[in-house]
Amino acid sequence: MAEPTLTLRDIAALAGVQRAVVSMWRRRPRVRGQHMPFPDAVSTTGAVERFQRDDVVEWLSRTGRGNNAQQQLDAPALSVPVGVSLEDLVTLLCLYAYGDTDLGDLTTADRESLAERGDRSDRFLLTEVRQLRVDDEGLRFIDDLVEASRGLPEALARLEGGPAGRALGRREFTVEATALLNAVIRAGTLYLDPDGVPIVLTGGPLGLPLAVGSDARELVVVGNGPAERALRRRVAIHGLDVSDDAVPPLVRVLSVLGQELGAALDKVDDLLLGLGKNEVGVVIGPASALCEPLRGDDERFRAKMLRPGRLVAAVRLPRGMWREAHRQALGMWICTGDRTTDRPMVADLGAFPPTDMAVEDVSADISGALSGDSRRAFRYLRVADLPDILTGSPIVPQGARAPHLKASSDDHLDRVQAAALVTVESQPPLDVLVTAAPGTMVLRQRSLGELRDAGLMEVHRGSRIDSDAGVADGSVLVLSADGTMDGVVLDPFDAARLYPRASRTEPGDVVFVGGTSPCARVDERGGALVASPSRILRLRSGAGVGPHTMAAIINYQSSTREWPTWSVPRLDSDAAEALEAALADASTYGAALRDRQAALHDLITALIDGVAAGAVSVVPRSRP
Repeated sequence: MAEPTLTLRDIAALAGVQRAVVSMWRRRPRVRGQHMPFPDAVSTTGAVERFQRDDVVEWLSRTGRGNNAQQQLDAPALSVPVGVSLEDLVTLLCLYAYGDTDLGDLTTADRESLAERGDRSDRFLLTEVRQLRVDDEGLRFIDDLVEASRGLPEALARLEGGPAGRALGRREFTVEATALLNAVIRAGTLYLDPDGVPIVLTGGPLGLPLAVGSDARELVVVGNGPAERALRRRVAIHGLDVSDDAVPPLVRVLSVLGQELGAALDKVDDLLLGLGKNEVGVVIGPASALCEPLRGDDERFRAKMLRPGRLVAAVRLPRGMWREAHRQALGMWICTGDRTTDRPMVADLGAFPPTDMAVEDVSADISGALSGDSRRAFRYLRVADLPDILTGSPIVPQGARAPHLKASSDDHLDRVQAAALVTVESQPPLDVLVTAAPGTMVLRQRSLGELRDAGLMEVHRGSRIDSDAGVADGSVLVLSADGTMDGVVLDPFDAARLYPRASRTEPGDVVFVGGTSPCARVDERGGALVASPSRILRLRSGAGVGPHTMAAIINYQSSTREWPTWSVPRLDSDAAEALEAALADASTYGAALRDRQAALHDLITALIDGVAAGAVSVVPRSRP
């Protein structure tokens, strides 16, 4: 029996590093001063080198290479047998779900008998097991995969995201796209029956039905072709209820992704014609077919299918939500079979920043559109006119969004005046008095590593802080060198409970981060938590430089990625104090400039919003 093997790409995934890093490991046999060469390849398949899995895991453990502390547990999921297809492995995993023992302990007759018990009607498994040609290596791989996974759904995800899935080049929806589609389907379900309705799925990536069906009362898969049987196998692995047919009320989900325009429109037309009472249809496809204007026969055909008024809402999704075509924008239609409208709701969700996208509000807007309640306010959707769409206008114009309620004049005036109070103040100049000095023959410098080894400096790691734990009335600041955690404040009791071992800053500590873009800041207050990868640098007396000097050197003069190699000048006490005072003034001056720049930004945006809302009038300056 062949030993399990890994490719270089598999090893990179196992170690949690880039592929090029593994090649570098092969070229550098010395690790921390010891000779630890990378394992030799044991075979080559189509110019792809393969390495024995156990040797690789042992080498990673011995050298400490990589970023995965659980590599021994994850390795079995990556050592896919050579020449075994993804669907054969999924079939074995589905068969495993119906048994109570390892597949390696079953004979061919045992496996076929197990498939008969799990799939008496031969809808997804029995035929595949009878036709399956697999050796002991494939059976053992599935047993190892299940052992390394937290349940069968995770084992399936590892299969499809691992070497076997990569070989097909198939890409699924992003997490954000799945969440939005779930929100729309949830709105359709609540409109029909709050207790849930069956979901009928047609087309789409194999991962789509599993994502949208996880909350469904029942998943309906129509047909008995290879794609439908493959879908049922995955549904069985996830433990979801699946059937071949259902009666209304139900939600029909149609995906026309990856299809030619004409074929896609034909399938959408079939869905609209087949929608009955107590049915909601959800279509997902390219925005070019569902949202943008068409030409010629395609435009006339789409207008014909829309003329009955079944379209209730249409949305354009942000780009990058389908990994198969990450530059392509997607669109969705929401249709109903029990009401018509000549004023569908539309929105371009790509016009909203990610921070302003709430799937719960998307679901609420779709619910309002389905109910036809014109009294409610919408966060994203706005009304469109069907006659305009039928005459060639885009269904979802780019940038379409809901109108906002007019804010009071006082709000706009307050924003303008608050920003103007900062910009109107004169900025004190920064002036540093200097004189010529005799100079030194030799510039004395010490590295941060030397300062640390001499006990003149301490470095403490930051902690991984969850920004969602922040509260409005907290008192424990969370700092990061680059300012990404600015505004996050924790309750002191939460800070002590959640991060009991986290280091706190003291007044005058330097918060810094290394790497490709080193930066630093001085914490004058102390008592703050520091979010990793930022660290705390604490200077002791005799270091020869002050905290503002250290921060300035890191910000403006650090030239390497590794902080222990950064150099600081070795100054006498008088020169160090004078330089520290000057750089402290420079830091204060820079902070004031940043505040004025932020106020200028607020002033400009407040003026635009206020004048656009008719709440603020700009008084022209009198010309001489």
